This record gives sequence, C-alpha cells and structure tokens, in this order.
Amino acid sequence: MSKNVASNRKEAEFALTALMEIPSQYKATIELNLLGNQRGNLPQRVALPPPIRESSSCSSSKSSHSASFQKGSTSNNGHSNHVKSVPSNGQTTHDEQLCPICLTNSKNMAFGCGHQTCHECGKALKLCPICRSSIKTRIKLY
Repeated sequence: MSKNVASNRKEAEFALTALMEIPSQYKATIELNLLGNQRGNLPQRVALPPPIRESSSCSSSKSSHSASFQKGSTSNNGHSNHVKSVPSNGQTTHDEQLCPICLTNSKNMAFGCGHQTCHECGKALKLCPICRSSIKTRIKLY
C-alpha cells in the first residue's frame, strides 16, 4: 500500500509542477509574439460549429446553435479579423479564472491532465470536461 501512496504522491507532485510551468510558457509565447501567428503556407481552416444534440430538452435551441455560427470576416491576407486580444501585462482575466462548468465559482481544483474546475463541480466528475480523459488525480488549489 505504501507504493500506491508514494505513486499517488508522485503523480500529484508531477501535476502540480506541470501546472506551475504553464504561466512561464504562456508568458514566453506572448513575449515572442507566437500566439495567434500563422507560419508557413498552411490552408486556411474554419472551425465547425459544435454538434447539435438530438435530445428533446435541446430541441428549442437547435436553431440558435446553427444560426450562431458565422464565418468571420477575413482581411486581404486571409487571416480572420476576429482574434481575441490578450492582456498585454500577462495577467489572466477574471473570466479565465472561472469554472468552465458553472461559470460562477473560481477554479480551485486541478486534475492530473492539467485542466481545472471549481471544487463543487469537480468532486463528482469521472471524466475531465475539457479533454474527456479519466480523472485519477484531483489537486485542491489555494
């Protein structure tokens, strides 16, 4: 059993270390102006709208899903003009700290995959809501 505890502790430490590296990597991409830049001669891709569920509870929102997708306007060089601006000082916005499930509580729980939710939403999850990987490790963030 001590091997299992040591293994879980190592996983938690690894996940926490990985989470701590993300801000420095993000800052580096901002400083090097790599975020949002296109390199090479790749074909222009347009994101598809999310799939429409067939359940009866979502039937009233079918038209709003398909109507809400509009192709962004493109400039002469073919790049989309709808690019989300990034705060220049490297600080995260308030919305980025909110739980992606309830959108009210702040993120205070991280999973082994590195994604985050609030404790209330994350305590009962079996799969990560972002990448759908199985949740084996939960880390309470303070």
